[in-house]
Amino acid sequence: MSTIYTTSKGRTHGHRRRAAVWLAAVVSLGAAAAPLGAQASDARSVGLAALTTTPDSAAVLFLRSVRAIRWSAAAQFLDDEALGRFFETTRMLAAADTSGEVGHYLVATDSISLRALARPEVFAQAIGATIDGMPGLMHSLYDRDDEVLGHVSEVEGRAHVVYRTTARISGAVPEVKVMQLRHGPDGWRVSWSDELEVLDAALRGVGRR
Repeated sequence: MSTIYTTSKGRTHGHRRRAAVWLAAVVSLGAAAAPLGAQASDARSVGLAALTTTPDSAAVLFLRSVRAIRWSAAAQFLDDEALGRFFETTRMLAAADTSGEVGHYLVATDSISLRALARPEVFAQAIGATIDGMPGLMHSLYDRDDEVLGHVSEVEGRAHVVYRTTARISGAVPEVKVMQLRHGPDGWRVSWSDELEVLDAALRGVGRR
């Protein structure tokens, strides 16, 4: 496979900050000049769809969101299946805690009111709260270089993206991983990845902590 995109290659603080600013601009495309209400939402959707016309580009944007620790941005590149999984996990954790502390810690509400929240919002709030309480995990997610190598198309609008990820520590050995994506009306979206597996396990551990 040929190299298509490289992400997060800079190692200086200034480069990281520029990457975060770039990402913020990307995920808000269309917002500045768009009309209010539903039309503004449509403009943002069109912008994201144009940026995720291939599995590779969607994978790049998702990885950049994760490395920048921007969970609202990352949620925009997840499909309904992935968002639904995190939503149900958060709901079950909140419902299992009769004191209500877990629900308020993760999404600042109880398990009943949680049902009314949008799935991307639940993902962003719950993962944000989880990672804030685990600085070691945050660092391991942030301090990596990623390189998307290409993708393999499957049936029914599915694809697997192959990418190389390397921790920014001396002597780190690159790891080659595979990300699952699905095509929908708004372009390609991530249905599962190694990063999501780690986040899912961390979220499930909140109740035990």
